[in-house]
Amino acid sequence: MLGRMFSGKFKKNWVIEPFVWLAVLLLLTLSNISVDVLLAFEISSALTFGMFLLTWVNRGLLLPRFLLNRKLAWYMLLSLLLIAGAIMLFSELETYLVDSYMVGHAEPEAWSPLDCTLPSAESKPFFDETPKSTVAGTVQLKISILFLGSFFVSTLFHYFQKERADEQMRMALLQEKTEMELKFLKSQINPHFLFNALNNIYSMVYMGDKNAADSVLALSEMLRYVTDESGSDKINLADEITYLDNYLDFQRIRYEKDFNVTFEKNIQAEPIFISPMLFQPFIENAFKHSGVGSGQGSYVNILLDANRERVRFSVVNSKRKKKQEAQPSRMGVGMVNVQKRLDLLYPNHYELKVEDEETKFTVDLNIQLQ
Repeated sequence: MLGRMFSGKFKKNWVIEPFVWLAVLLLLTLSNISVDVLLAFEISSALTFGMFLLTWVNRGLLLPRFLLNRKLAWYMLLSLLLIAGAIMLFSELETYLVDSYMVGHAEPEAWSPLDCTLPSAESKPFFDETPKSTVAGTVQLKISILFLGSFFVSTLFHYFQKERADEQMRMALLQEKTEMELKFLKSQINPHFLFNALNNIYSMVYMGDKNAADSVLALSEMLRYVTDESGSDKINLADEITYLDNYLDFQRIRYEKDFNVTFEKNIQAEPIFISPMLFQPFIENAFKHSGVGSGQGSYVNILLDANRERVRFSVVNSKRKKKQEAQPSRMGVGMVNVQKRLDLLYPNHYELKVEDEETKFTVDLNIQLQ
């Protein structure tokens, strides 16, 4: 979606920009039409090309490599050198075009459009009685104004364009984040897990287990957390831990025996705020592939270490000894969705390591909060 949006924006710029430069060429030509049509077009073409070259170098090289990288001194120095060099070069070029024109119209008897009528009704050539130093100075002043103006306008245009592109990017990311979180919300409570939890609670009630009421309360808290809290941008880490504890309690009821699962917490500050529902898919993936409940030394070890600057979450689980070859990919859909959410919520501020070894599978997630 983002690629299509920005490719369309660039196509639009490529369509509009040639018309802008064509309009500049036309205006410059019309402003000098009283001199000579052909000469005015040649000079205007040269100046338009010079302005285009300056804006192209500025927007394509100087702005992205120096100014946007906060190298202001280098940007100012290179910009001044570029503009000064362009003014000198195109001043010489315009002088050359005018001199060439004058040589071609040197016949004394021939009338030229350069003979213009002054307010005194006295006719005199446009160039003949003007000192060359004055003409050169006027040419340089005109070119300086045009080149400095175009350079400044290109800088402003680049900033406005970048600001608009950044805003479009933010809106697109917000929409994508909203859509992803909606899909993620729908997939949080695994239907099989919910079905097993309700069956276990039914069995506990039927057998008169005194823990049945607590299980119902825990399940209701889990459902409330998923439907309410997971829609927030940030939640208290303590609430996320409560949800994970409830999830593990229900897994314990499900497997009953051989439930070799540990959850170590080391919270060094309170409160700590994170994005919700980041850890449960990793734990669910660990239960799915560890073989917990089947004996054979199966285990799931969970570690959560956090302070106000960073959060580290680690899950290490055993691997089933059977059907390993039929499961080459361990990154399930839920884990892939979490990684996409991390890209949106903590861009360039997280590190996710996944190690798939012969006998164990490890997920290590580090998030920089500040």
